[in-house]
Amino acid sequence: MSDEHGEFDPEMFEDVEIVDVQVVTDHYAGVKRAASIVGDLRAELRKEGFTREETFALVQAYWSAEMGLLE
Repeated sequence: MSDEHGEFDPEMFEDVEIVDVQVVTDHYAGVKRAASIVGDLRAELRKEGFTREETFALVQAYWSAEMGLLE
């Protein structure tokens, strides 16, 4: 395996000490799940006969509650 600076030597990294590890948070999975919930909520509200405007207002209220904006 080579790169633009010459050959890659894996032995260069044998004495490397890991001193800090940061936790990786998967934000995409949370957003994907939230979008799925909102999509399901919207679809069910429309099936129940709510108008687009009513559905929008209810979904907006749901998000506000989830984000802690409503008391």
